[in-house]
Amino acid sequence: MTTLKNVSFGFLAIALVCVPAFAQTHTLTQTSTSAAVAANDTVISVSSATNILAPNTLSGEPGSLLFVQDAGNASGESMRVFSISGTRITVARNSGGKATAHASGAMVLVGEPNWFYGSDPSGSCVTASTFVTPYVNTENGRQWLCSTVTLTWVPGFQNTSTAAGVTTLVASAAGAILPSGPLFHVNGTAAITDFTIPVGFNGGSFCIIADAAYTTTATNKIAFASTGVAGKVQCWAYDTAAAKFYASY
Repeated sequence: MTTLKNVSFGFLAIALVCVPAFAQTHTLTQTSTSAAVAANDTVISVSSATNILAPNTLSGEPGSLLFVQDAGNASGESMRVFSISGTRITVARNSGGKATAHASGAMVLVGEPNWFYGSDPSGSCVTASTFVTPYVNTENGRQWLCSTVTLTWVPGFQNTSTAAGVTTLVASAAGAILPSGPLFHVNGTAAITDFTIPVGFNGGSFCIIADAAYTTTATNKIAFASTGVAGKVQCWAYDTAAAKFYASY
């Protein structure tokens, strides 16, 4: 199993946490900044404070870690939560680097400090015992996913790695589907009416390998109707201003 590495905050020591094979899988929570953040701000505003926790000295709970990443940026900034007032969060700024300004609408990933990593994973993996998804390396901003197809770590969203790998097969549905990663297969011919934004997606695109001729409708976040041609790749780019996905064909 991969060894976890807590994000360091100056006065906090690096801690290594070994994950047992039976560990429960956790999922990071995603929200966004609701106002611009200056480099010296110690209070940030977020769209939702769901699952953001302050430290509890009685129970010893460490509180949440926030990983803030602007759209189009490879790297991000780690912030340790000190206190919460509604959607205003008091934080300690970047560990191991320089605090930077962030735009309103920047992605904020939320989890416990040991749910984040300081290195990229390698080798095989088992989804049932993957400690947290997505796997986020706060040192370089890369996300990784455990592929149920290859049983190896493959690039997730916001990953500049040139490695390639398919993630979990998604069935077409007469409704919304959830992209399982940057590259995945879709089977079935049902009309897809929307794409649910997956945790970790911060703009950009994903690509679908069509196993059958599915269709999409011009509804919700899908800009135009299209048909996925069996055996071909259809890519979808997200326009953050329009809040719409646009197909490559």
